[in-house]
Amino acid sequence: MRVEFHPDGILLADIGLWLDPRESRAVAWLSHAHSDHAGALHGEALATEDTLRLYEMRRARDEGPRPKLRALECGAPLEFRGARLTVYPAGHIVGAAQLLVEWGDERLVYTGDIKLRAPLCGELAEVVPCNRLIIESTFGLPVFRFLSREAARERIVGFARECLADGVTPAFTGYALGRGQEIVHVLREAGIPAAVHGAIARYLPFYSARGYCCDGWTPYESRHPAGKALVVPHGFSPRLEALGERVRAAYVSGWAALDNARARARAGELIPYSDHAGFDELLELVEASGAREIDVVHGYTRPFARILAQRGIDARAPEEA
Repeated sequence: MRVEFHPDGILLADIGLWLDPRESRAVAWLSHAHSDHAGALHGEALATEDTLRLYEMRRARDEGPRPKLRALECGAPLEFRGARLTVYPAGHIVGAAQLLVEWGDERLVYTGDIKLRAPLCGELAEVVPCNRLIIESTFGLPVFRFLSREAARERIVGFARECLADGVTPAFTGYALGRGQEIVHVLREAGIPAAVHGAIARYLPFYSARGYCCDGWTPYESRHPAGKALVVPHGFSPRLEALGERVRAAYVSGWAALDNARARARAGELIPYSDHAGFDELLELVEASGAREIDVVHGYTRPFARILAQRGIDARAPEEA
């Protein structure tokens, strides 16, 4: 199968299907609903049902014709322009999925953003056997090793309870979609009151409808939320600093594994939990897939491709990826 790597996305040229393009295309596969993968309006969008619902929520204010949406169910093949498409959970955020494309004797898997560890919210990823693997490598360096779901839960709850016992507000920063809702889920499951920034709160009903404990929170209204944990998006740190000693900040991210993370995030507590695969998981995924060809995209592409090549694996980092 002809695979073309362009600055704005990946094209499966034989079937005219774009993978997570950043510009509007006629037909696009959306691996999940983060804006760097699902930020454009397409003629037709293929994805899981949950990703499409989140995609609609994020694009609700866009003007122009609405895309045709085609939902794919995990494990249920779809015949598409002479190929067979099958989706599998990716373990990233709710709705995230890998795409298996069967074309003749070839089995190509595009992972999108993926992790093998069990997520706080979402489905456990599956390793899909294939001949060719296009894998994301956001954290493709040995320094990136992350907490398990259980350890992350303990760290979040423990930090919140310690702060509240000391009479200060624990403030957690996370992505507006995915991490933020996971933090709220953990806090509320532990019975800890939470005040939630609107950028995160807008998706909480969606998560609640899918069975996660995201009820009983209150909106954060720019005042000091005494007696509650605060959950805000990344980039909110300067406002937290204005509250002084009344607030202690925790940075929940894969980037918390870096030595400079405390200064970078302006947070005293670092919790290295990610919705991406760590270095060891990426190696495990490559080996378990059985793929003979590896294309490394997103993040530390060239270093990770070199590491794979040193292990005798046919791996490359396409220049435009």
